[in-house]
Amino acid sequence: MLRVRKQIFFTVLILCVVIVSGCVEQKQLEKLGLVTAVGYDLEKKNVIRGTVVVHQFDPMAQNITKMITTTANTSKGLRQGQNLQSNQKLVTGQMRCVIYSKELAEKGVIQLVDALNRDSAVGNMVYLTVADGSALEIMEVDNKNTKISLGTYLYNLIKQNVESEQILSPTLQEFNHNYYDIGKDPVLPVLMVKNKDVIIKALALFKDDRYIAELGPKRHFYLKILSDKYKAGTHELGFKRSEFEKIRLKKGEHSIRDVYSKVFIDIDNINSQAKLKLIDKKTLKFRVEVKLDSRLLESTEPLDFSNPSSVKFIEKKLNQVMKKDIKGLIKYFQKLGVDPVGIGNEYKAHLRGKNLSKKEWRELYKRASFEVHVKNRIVKTGVID
Repeated sequence: MLRVRKQIFFTVLILCVVIVSGCVEQKQLEKLGLVTAVGYDLEKKNVIRGTVVVHQFDPMAQNITKMITTTANTSKGLRQGQNLQSNQKLVTGQMRCVIYSKELAEKGVIQLVDALNRDSAVGNMVYLTVADGSALEIMEVDNKNTKISLGTYLYNLIKQNVESEQILSPTLQEFNHNYYDIGKDPVLPVLMVKNKDVIIKALALFKDDRYIAELGPKRHFYLKILSDKYKAGTHELGFKRSEFEKIRLKKGEHSIRDVYSKVFIDIDNINSQAKLKLIDKKTLKFRVEVKLDSRLLESTEPLDFSNPSSVKFIEKKLNQVMKKDIKGLIKYFQKLGVDPVGIGNEYKAHLRGKNLSKKEWRELYKRASFEVHVKNRIVKTGVID
């Protein structure tokens, strides 16, 4: 009797599973257009142009992509118009990258970012970017030779530079965190077309949700150090040749090299730690302490690395230049009124529950002063694999 009851129970259970599974909406890949990249341009006042790269699944072909462009007043209006141009339902679950034109970013992007936040199919790890010109120009680049969709190509381009610590992570999650955080501003990569390919030109500095200025590649190193722990990446520094005369090898094969008029040194950062501390709340004075462990990869002049005093001399020169560059970078941020480092977070931590508005911090930020200390330790010299 017990065995019969068990058989009846399992039979009913199987029937329930079959019935429930039949009620779930079936989304066959052949009926879906997977949006992998989205671009937004300002068409005219109150009108935006939206472009999507769609990956279409076809069992008979390896890779089919289609680009659809339309205009509307909102992102949802764009999606409706794009669906009217597609024989497959467009879905955003595979979106990899979003591109805003510089013109649009200068006016503000939060309304479009908010539309992404409200789309449950869009993940927090999608990358946000700014186009040096129009988003459409970026998306029209011919990537047939890559054998992957443009969205995947751009995602890989950004991801490998984030992982190698060349740029800060520009995910939707990071943008939201920095935008809604009173003590910090967002940073996004700037894309441009070069030699029929897409490259990362610079970093876009934002004040709230508006693009303000660009930060060139040579300054990315310092922004990364000040913003987060830095464990990879290289940096090149230039010096007057006369500064290294006393430690330059001069005999035999080490004759004067005329290719360069300066001494250039490349370092590879192994580890870094930056501490930002408010040391005088009344005068709004901050101390910035940066410690680095580095490998010296290359020098354009033959320098004597065998002598410990020579290595100490090089460390001192690196410290001087880095200190000057970091001070200059912070002053540049103050002049623009942007805070990508998160200096406001340190100030806010000392308010003991008192509210601080973005406007109040902007005004305080202008008159803040900074004491910068850099200690760079060269742990290895020579070429590495």
